[in-house]
Amino acid sequence: MTKKSMFFCIMCIAVIVLMSGDAMAAGVFASLKQKTISFASQLRVFAYAISCFGIVMFTFLAISGKINFKHLGYIFISLFMLSATGAIIDYFTGSHAKLQTEFKDTYMNTVSHSSLGS
Repeated sequence: MTKKSMFFCIMCIAVIVLMSGDAMAAGVFASLKQKTISFASQLRVFAYAISCFGIVMFTFLAISGKINFKHLGYIFISLFMLSATGAIIDYFTGSHAKLQTEFKDTYMNTVSHSSLGS
């Protein structure tokens, strides 16, 4: 590329950047956020139901000797970590008030209800 064509490309990019207005991306991301929250809350209910059936199935398999009890323990630990992920994210991000209204069973919501009852 010659210097003139390089200068022309840089000038075109600068003009396009300066002439373009706001993209109104805030509305798109707010809509995307609401859809993601709705999907995650519905998916979590489905995942809990499936994991309950899985726990019962793997418990019977462990009792009958088809799988090792060590593997059953790994499944329990993995499902516990999966269920605690939302509370961990809530704790580290510090967004307790937002998640309490969107997800009713977070860690901080549980702690606040248990301390009120005592």
